[in-house]
Amino acid sequence: MTEHRVLVVDAFTKRAYGGNPCAVVFDADDLSSGQMQMVAQEMNLSETAFILASNRAKFRVRYFTPRTEIPFAGHPTIAVTYAMAMQGNIRVPQSRSTIEIEFEIGVLPVTIEAGEAGVERIIMTQPAPKYADTAAPRIVAEALQLTEEDLLSASPPQVASVGVPFLMIGVKDRETLLGIQPNWDELQSVCNVVDVSAAYLYALGGHDSDVDLCARFLDPFAMYEDPFTGSACGAMAALAARNGLIHKGHVVVEQGEGVGRIGYADVHLQDVDSKILVGGAAALVLSGSITAPLVIDGGNQDNGG
Repeated sequence: MTEHRVLVVDAFTKRAYGGNPCAVVFDADDLSSGQMQMVAQEMNLSETAFILASNRAKFRVRYFTPRTEIPFAGHPTIAVTYAMAMQGNIRVPQSRSTIEIEFEIGVLPVTIEAGEAGVERIIMTQPAPKYADTAAPRIVAEALQLTEEDLLSASPPQVASVGVPFLMIGVKDRETLLGIQPNWDELQSVCNVVDVSAAYLYALGGHDSDVDLCARFLDPFAMYEDPFTGSACGAMAALAARNGLIHKGHVVVEQGEGVGRIGYADVHLQDVDSKILVGGAAALVLSGSITAPLVIDGGNQDNGG
Protein backbone atom coordinates (compact mmCIF):
# COMPACT_ATOMS: atom_id res chain seq x y z
CA MET A 1 0.00 0.00 0.00
CA THR A 2 1.27 3.45 -0.90
CA GLU A 3 0.97 6.73 0.96
CA HIS A 4 -0.06 10.00 -0.63
CA ARG A 5 0.37 13.54 0.58
CA VAL A 6 -3.01 15.10 1.44
CA LEU A 7 -4.02 18.62 2.42
CA VAL A 8 -7.42 19.83 3.54
CA VAL A 9 -8.07 23.36 2.32
CA ASP A 10 -11.03 25.62 3.06
CA ALA A 11 -12.04 27.47 -0.11
CA PHE A 12 -13.82 30.81 -0.50
CA THR A 13 -12.63 32.04 2.88
CA LYS A 14 -9.58 33.84 4.27
CA ARG A 15 -9.87 32.02 7.60
CA ALA A 16 -9.74 28.31 8.38
CA TYR A 17 -13.04 26.68 9.35
CA GLY A 18 -15.05 28.87 7.01
CA GLY A 19 -16.08 28.40 3.39
CA ASN A 20 -16.04 24.87 1.99
CA PRO A 21 -13.40 22.23 2.84
CA CYS A 22 -11.80 20.05 0.19
CA ALA A 23 -9.27 17.23 0.54
CA VAL A 24 -6.46 17.41 -2.02
CA VAL A 25 -4.54 14.20 -2.76
CA PHE A 26 -1.17 14.59 -4.51
CA ASP A 27 0.54 12.35 -7.09
CA ALA A 28 -2.56 10.23 -7.64
CA ASP A 29 -1.60 8.71 -11.00
CA ASP A 30 -1.22 5.26 -9.45
CA LEU A 31 -4.74 5.25 -8.00
CA SER A 32 -7.61 3.59 -9.85
CA SER A 33 -11.03 5.19 -10.10
CA GLY A 34 -12.27 2.73 -7.49
CA GLN A 35 -9.50 3.68 -5.08
CA MET A 36 -10.20 7.38 -5.59
CA GLN A 37 -13.86 6.78 -4.83
CA MET A 38 -12.98 4.93 -1.65
CA VAL A 39 -10.67 7.72 -0.52
CA ALA A 40 -13.44 10.26 -1.18
CA GLN A 41 -15.83 8.15 0.89
CA GLU A 42 -13.29 8.02 3.70
CA MET A 43 -12.68 11.78 3.64
CA ASN A 44 -16.47 12.30 3.56
CA LEU A 45 -16.24 15.91 2.37
CA SER A 46 -18.41 17.35 -0.38
CA GLU A 47 -15.47 16.81 -2.79
CA THR A 48 -12.03 15.24 -2.75
CA ALA A 49 -9.58 16.29 -5.48
CA PHE A 50 -6.87 14.10 -6.99
CA ILE A 51 -3.88 15.64 -8.75
CA LEU A 52 -2.41 13.80 -11.74
CA ALA A 53 0.15 14.47 -14.44
CA SER A 54 -1.00 16.08 -17.69
CA ASN A 55 0.50 16.47 -21.15
CA ARG A 56 -2.00 19.26 -21.94
CA ALA A 57 -1.71 21.54 -18.89
CA LYS A 58 0.26 22.20 -15.70
CA PHE A 59 -1.54 19.25 -14.10
CA ARG A 60 -4.82 17.32 -14.31
CA VAL A 61 -7.45 16.94 -11.61
CA ARG A 62 -10.29 14.55 -10.95
CA TYR A 63 -13.06 15.38 -8.48
CA PHE A 64 -15.05 12.86 -6.44
CA THR A 65 -17.95 13.31 -4.05
CA PRO A 66 -18.49 10.50 -1.51
CA ARG A 67 -20.91 9.00 -4.06
CA THR A 68 -19.50 9.58 -7.54
CA GLU A 69 -17.03 11.35 -9.80
CA ILE A 70 -18.06 14.78 -11.12
CA PRO A 71 -16.65 16.57 -14.20
CA PHE A 72 -16.07 19.99 -12.61
CA ALA A 73 -16.52 21.87 -9.35
CA GLY A 74 -15.62 25.33 -8.18
CA HIS A 75 -14.35 25.14 -4.63
CA PRO A 76 -12.03 22.16 -5.28
CA THR A 77 -10.42 24.20 -8.07
CA ILE A 78 -9.66 26.99 -5.59
CA ALA A 79 -8.42 24.40 -3.06
CA VAL A 80 -6.25 22.47 -5.53
CA THR A 81 -4.52 25.58 -6.85
CA TYR A 82 -3.89 26.87 -3.34
CA ALA A 83 -2.55 23.48 -2.23
CA MET A 84 -0.18 23.23 -5.20
CA ALA A 85 1.11 26.73 -4.45
CA MET A 86 1.56 25.92 -0.75
CA GLN A 87 3.59 22.82 -1.63
CA GLY A 88 5.80 24.75 -4.04
CA ASN A 89 4.48 22.97 -7.14
CA ILE A 90 3.40 26.31 -8.60
CA ARG A 91 5.68 29.33 -8.68
CA VAL A 92 3.83 32.28 -7.15
CA PRO A 93 5.27 35.73 -7.93
CA GLN A 94 4.07 38.74 -5.94
CA SER A 95 1.52 39.79 -8.54
CA ARG A 96 -0.62 37.72 -10.93
CA SER A 97 0.25 34.51 -12.70
CA THR A 98 -1.89 32.17 -14.76
CA ILE A 99 -1.67 28.41 -15.19
CA GLU A 100 -3.79 25.92 -17.09
CA ILE A 101 -5.45 22.95 -15.40
CA GLU A 102 -6.94 19.96 -17.18
CA PHE A 103 -10.43 19.02 -15.98
CA GLU A 104 -12.79 16.36 -17.23
CA ILE A 105 -14.61 19.17 -19.09
CA GLY A 106 -11.39 20.38 -20.76
CA VAL A 107 -8.44 22.69 -20.10
CA LEU A 108 -9.20 25.99 -18.36
CA PRO A 109 -6.98 28.83 -17.10
CA VAL A 110 -6.67 29.64 -13.39
CA THR A 111 -5.11 32.89 -12.17
CA ILE A 112 -3.27 33.30 -8.87
CA GLU A 113 -3.05 36.69 -7.18
CA ALA A 114 -0.31 36.95 -4.55
CA GLY A 115 1.27 39.51 -2.25
CA GLU A 116 3.99 39.56 0.39
CA ALA A 117 2.05 37.15 2.59
CA GLY A 118 1.55 34.63 -0.22
CA VAL A 119 -1.53 33.62 -2.19
CA GLU A 120 -4.35 36.11 -1.72
CA ARG A 121 -6.94 35.03 -4.27
CA ILE A 122 -7.45 32.39 -6.95
CA ILE A 123 -9.56 33.15 -9.99
CA MET A 124 -10.91 30.38 -12.18
CA THR A 125 -12.31 30.76 -15.67
CA GLN A 126 -15.59 28.91 -16.07
CA PRO A 127 -17.17 28.02 -19.42
CA ALA A 128 -19.96 30.17 -20.84
CA PRO A 129 -23.18 29.28 -19.00
CA LYS A 130 -25.81 27.10 -20.58
CA TYR A 131 -29.46 27.65 -19.77
CA ALA A 132 -31.95 24.81 -19.94
CA ASP A 133 -35.31 23.72 -18.55
CA THR A 134 -37.54 25.79 -16.30
CA ALA A 135 -39.56 24.34 -13.41
CA ALA A 136 -43.11 25.21 -12.40
CA PRO A 137 -42.95 27.86 -9.62
CA ARG A 138 -45.89 26.33 -7.75
CA ILE A 139 -44.27 22.90 -7.56
CA VAL A 140 -40.91 24.39 -6.58
CA ALA A 141 -42.50 26.56 -3.88
CA GLU A 142 -44.31 23.55 -2.40
CA ALA A 143 -41.06 21.57 -2.27
CA LEU A 144 -39.43 24.43 -0.35
CA GLN A 145 -42.53 24.82 1.87
CA LEU A 146 -43.05 28.33 0.53
CA THR A 147 -45.75 30.11 -1.45
CA GLU A 148 -45.31 31.21 -5.06
CA GLU A 149 -45.19 34.81 -3.79
CA ASP A 150 -41.97 33.93 -1.92
CA LEU A 151 -40.19 33.26 -5.23
CA LEU A 152 -38.74 35.90 -7.54
CA SER A 153 -41.25 36.28 -10.35
CA ALA A 154 -38.67 38.14 -12.47
CA SER A 155 -36.37 35.10 -12.42
CA PRO A 156 -38.39 31.85 -12.58
CA PRO A 157 -36.74 28.58 -11.49
CA GLN A 158 -34.43 27.46 -14.30
CA VAL A 159 -31.55 25.09 -14.89
CA ALA A 160 -28.18 26.75 -15.56
CA SER A 161 -24.72 25.23 -15.87
CA VAL A 162 -21.03 25.99 -16.33
CA GLY A 163 -20.21 22.28 -16.34
CA VAL A 164 -22.62 20.72 -13.85
CA PRO A 165 -26.30 21.71 -14.14
CA PHE A 166 -28.27 22.91 -11.11
CA LEU A 167 -31.79 24.24 -10.67
CA MET A 168 -31.49 27.95 -9.85
CA ILE A 169 -34.32 29.22 -7.64
CA GLY A 170 -34.70 32.92 -6.85
CA VAL A 171 -36.27 33.81 -3.49
CA LYS A 172 -37.75 37.20 -2.61
CA ASP A 173 -35.34 38.12 0.22
CA ARG A 174 -32.48 36.89 2.39
CA GLU A 175 -34.69 36.28 5.44
CA THR A 176 -36.93 33.96 3.46
CA LEU A 177 -33.90 32.21 1.95
CA LEU A 178 -32.29 31.49 5.33
CA GLY A 179 -35.57 30.25 6.80
CA ILE A 180 -36.25 27.60 4.15
CA GLN A 181 -36.68 24.05 5.45
CA PRO A 182 -37.31 21.96 2.34
CA ASN A 183 -39.36 18.84 1.95
CA TRP A 184 -36.44 16.72 0.76
CA ASP A 185 -38.59 14.12 -1.00
CA GLU A 186 -40.52 16.74 -2.95
CA LEU A 187 -37.34 18.66 -3.82
CA GLN A 188 -35.80 15.42 -5.06
CA SER A 189 -38.80 14.91 -7.34
CA VAL A 190 -38.43 18.45 -8.71
CA CYS A 191 -34.74 17.84 -9.40
CA ASN A 192 -35.51 14.55 -11.12
CA VAL A 193 -38.00 16.26 -13.46
CA VAL A 194 -35.37 18.75 -14.71
CA ASP A 195 -32.54 16.17 -14.50
CA VAL A 196 -30.25 17.87 -11.98
CA SER A 197 -28.58 16.70 -8.79
CA ALA A 198 -29.32 19.72 -6.61
CA ALA A 199 -30.96 23.13 -6.29
CA TYR A 200 -29.18 26.46 -5.82
CA LEU A 201 -31.34 29.02 -4.06
CA TYR A 202 -30.51 32.73 -4.10
CA ALA A 203 -31.72 36.17 -3.08
CA LEU A 204 -30.54 39.73 -3.49
CA GLY A 205 -28.32 41.21 -0.74
CA GLY A 206 -26.41 39.48 2.00
CA HIS A 207 -25.06 39.55 5.55
CA ASP A 208 -22.52 42.23 4.58
CA SER A 209 -23.42 45.47 2.82
CA ASP A 210 -21.07 44.84 -0.11
CA VAL A 211 -22.72 41.50 -0.98
CA ASP A 212 -24.92 41.45 -4.08
CA LEU A 213 -26.36 37.93 -3.89
CA CYS A 214 -26.64 35.35 -1.11
CA ALA A 215 -27.22 31.67 -1.76
CA ARG A 216 -27.85 28.18 -0.41
CA PHE A 217 -27.07 24.85 -2.14
CA LEU A 218 -29.48 22.02 -1.32
CA ASP A 219 -28.80 18.42 -2.37
CA PRO A 220 -32.04 16.50 -1.80
CA PHE A 221 -30.52 13.14 -2.68
CA ALA A 222 -28.04 13.32 0.21
CA MET A 223 -30.27 15.65 2.29
CA TYR A 224 -27.25 17.91 2.53
CA GLU A 225 -26.48 21.64 2.35
CA ASP A 226 -23.15 22.55 0.75
CA PRO A 227 -21.26 25.42 2.47
CA PHE A 228 -20.05 27.01 -0.77
CA THR A 229 -20.49 25.98 -4.40
CA GLY A 230 -18.20 27.73 -6.85
CA SER A 231 -19.55 25.91 -9.90
CA ALA A 232 -23.07 27.10 -9.09
CA CYS A 233 -22.51 30.71 -8.03
CA GLY A 234 -21.09 31.79 -11.39
CA ALA A 235 -23.97 30.30 -13.37
CA MET A 236 -26.46 31.75 -10.89
CA ALA A 237 -24.97 35.24 -11.15
CA ALA A 238 -25.12 35.04 -14.94
CA LEU A 239 -28.76 33.95 -14.81
CA ALA A 240 -29.60 36.77 -12.37
CA ALA A 241 -27.99 39.27 -14.75
CA ARG A 242 -29.78 37.70 -17.73
CA ASN A 243 -33.10 38.20 -15.95
CA GLY A 244 -32.34 41.81 -15.02
CA LEU A 245 -31.81 41.35 -11.27
CA ILE A 246 -28.28 42.79 -11.34
CA HIS A 247 -26.75 45.31 -13.70
CA LYS A 248 -23.00 45.25 -13.14
CA GLY A 249 -20.03 43.16 -14.16
CA HIS A 250 -18.55 42.48 -10.70
CA VAL A 251 -20.81 40.60 -8.30
CA VAL A 252 -20.08 39.44 -4.73
CA VAL A 253 -21.80 36.19 -3.76
CA GLU A 254 -22.18 35.00 -0.17
CA GLN A 255 -23.01 31.44 0.86
CA GLY A 256 -22.81 29.20 3.92
CA GLU A 257 -24.37 31.38 6.62
CA GLY A 258 -27.03 28.78 7.34
CA VAL A 259 -24.45 26.09 8.13
CA GLY A 260 -22.04 28.33 10.04
CA ARG A 261 -19.34 28.36 7.33
CA ILE A 262 -19.86 31.65 5.54
CA GLY A 263 -17.80 32.24 2.41
CA TYR A 264 -17.51 34.78 -0.39
CA ALA A 265 -16.81 34.73 -4.11
CA ASP A 266 -16.06 37.49 -6.59
CA VAL A 267 -17.87 36.82 -9.86
CA HIS A 268 -16.92 38.78 -12.99
CA LEU A 269 -19.38 38.76 -15.87
CA GLN A 270 -18.50 40.03 -19.34
CA ASP A 271 -22.01 39.29 -20.52
CA VAL A 272 -24.59 36.64 -19.73
CA ASP A 273 -23.44 34.27 -22.47
CA SER A 274 -19.63 34.50 -22.11
CA LYS A 275 -17.08 32.81 -19.91
CA ILE A 276 -17.27 33.67 -16.21
CA LEU A 277 -14.47 34.50 -13.77
CA VAL A 278 -15.01 33.28 -10.20
CA GLY A 279 -12.46 34.15 -7.53
CA GLY A 280 -11.97 33.39 -3.87
CA ALA A 281 -9.45 33.04 -1.07
CA ALA A 282 -8.39 29.83 0.69
CA ALA A 283 -6.91 28.65 3.99
CA LEU A 284 -4.99 25.52 4.97
CA VAL A 285 -6.59 23.37 7.68
CA LEU A 286 -4.79 20.02 7.68
CA SER A 287 -1.59 18.53 6.28
CA GLY A 288 -0.67 14.86 6.35
CA SER A 289 -0.73 11.63 4.38
CA ILE A 290 -3.30 9.02 3.49
CA THR A 291 -2.76 5.32 2.80
CA ALA A 292 -4.18 4.20 -0.54
CA PRO A 293 -6.85 1.52 -0.11
CA LEU A 294 -6.09 -2.00 -1.30
CA VAL A 295 -8.67 -2.86 -3.94
CA ILE A 296 -9.38 -6.37 -5.21
CA ASP A 297 -12.17 -8.04 -7.19
CA GLY A 298 -12.83 -5.01 -9.37
CA GLY A 299 -13.19 -2.42 -6.64
CA ASN A 300 -13.96 -4.07 -3.31
CA GLN A 301 -11.72 -3.27 -0.38
CA ASP A 302 -9.81 -6.12 1.21
CA ASN A 303 -10.90 -5.86 4.86
CA GLY A 304 -9.14 -8.99 5.94
CA GLY A 305 -10.80 -11.76 7.95
